[in-house]
Amino acid sequence: MYWTDWGETPRIERAGMDGSTRKVIVDSDIYWPNGLTIDLEEQKLYWADAKLSFIHRANLDGSFRQKVVEGSLTHPFALTLSGDTLYWTDWQTRSIHACNKRTGEKRKEILSALYSPMDIQVLSPERQPYFRTQCEEDNGGCSHLCLLSPREPFYTCACPTGVQLQDNGKTCKAGAEEVLLLARRTDLRRISLDTPDFTDIVLQVDDIRHAIAIDYDPLEGYVYWTDDEVRAIRRAYLDGSGAQTLVNTEINDPDGIAVDWVARNLYWTDTGTDRIEVTRLNGTSRKILVSEDLDEPRAIVLHPVMGLMYWTDWGENPKIECANLDGQERHVLVNTSLGWPNGLALDVQEGKLYWGDAKTDKIEVINVDGTKRRTLLEDKLPHIFGFTLLGDFIYWTDWQRRSIERVHKVKASRDVIIDQLPDLMGLKAVNVAKVVGTNPCADRNGGAAICASSHPVRPSAAAPSAWSC
Repeated sequence: MYWTDWGETPRIERAGMDGSTRKVIVDSDIYWPNGLTIDLEEQKLYWADAKLSFIHRANLDGSFRQKVVEGSLTHPFALTLSGDTLYWTDWQTRSIHACNKRTGEKRKEILSALYSPMDIQVLSPERQPYFRTQCEEDNGGCSHLCLLSPREPFYTCACPTGVQLQDNGKTCKAGAEEVLLLARRTDLRRISLDTPDFTDIVLQVDDIRHAIAIDYDPLEGYVYWTDDEVRAIRRAYLDGSGAQTLVNTEINDPDGIAVDWVARNLYWTDTGTDRIEVTRLNGTSRKILVSEDLDEPRAIVLHPVMGLMYWTDWGENPKIECANLDGQERHVLVNTSLGWPNGLALDVQEGKLYWGDAKTDKIEVINVDGTKRRTLLEDKLPHIFGFTLLGDFIYWTDWQRRSIERVHKVKASRDVIIDQLPDLMGLKAVNVAKVVGTNPCADRNGGAAICASSHPVRPSAAAPSAWSC
């Protein structure tokens, strides 16, 4: 495959159709390489330059470069050919032109008065000839993509973005298991952590105005998010289908969201109403849990197995608090040396609570009981916003650096996942194939409209009472 690049370093490149053997073949006397076409008969590559006003050709490796049309073009865009004739579209003349492919002579206008002529192709058996390839029979034995290659065995099996190829070199895994879910103001994205390129895929969800917080339910596969502009909480499947609005009344600035995947409840913070509320995952049976002594409640995380929720408040007296999932037994964990505690993440296995502060520019950690506070990272953290944890890594978005980064929770080694991506908001790292934990509400919802585990659950005769309706 061949392509043009008219960026800061204009060039024409080629690579195998599997992306292998990439090579620059033209990088001199080139400015805006727009059109590109191949002469299969003579094995030549043609291109048009809209800035330098020419059409040139060369061998398929870029050698033996020749002029075809020079200095008399206005704004050529797309190229194609048929037989001995070369055709191109021109934005300025709004026409299709033609000439002899070797000499540039016999030049003429084929069609004029076109509105914004763009690409152009010739369809014929000579332009799209049949030939047998290794991918023709049974897709080359590949479970997903069979891509032709200039190297033996002249094809490669490949997987969709974010999915790994198994060791047999033929079969793709069922899908990405560890992913980052990103809210980015006007879109939602899925970033695979199973592959080294961290390529992001935009979820096909319409009418996202100002997404802020995001979470995921591993049982039903729904992504939940808050939208600050339309003042709503919405959900959709990972592929973007099934989008629906769950809550859109008496909601002002929903900044934090958390899914109780065990009891099937949804919690959120609202900096406009200064409340923490809960509803069933389908939006029914809404209830206010905390409404007093809240100034600017922001991030919220849950520990369904222990029946606890944690949240940050970046108001006049910033703090991090904890309560049972029914709102009872509320107490402050941290209320000193805080500025804007934006992000919050819970390490269930280690019993640790991490947070990112956008004013002190630190990532800190404590035990879940509020003891042993320490700083994990305090370098180049200008404005942390989204914050999440999965496995050994803490991930966060930074408004000022326009980046998604991560740090190892023990070694404190740091990596950039994505940079130069504006409008980054909430973040959630999840294993979409793994569900952990249970509590008394998991059994028929405790026989209530809303069931919230109210204190740590232990195996005992009293376990059935460890919840509130």
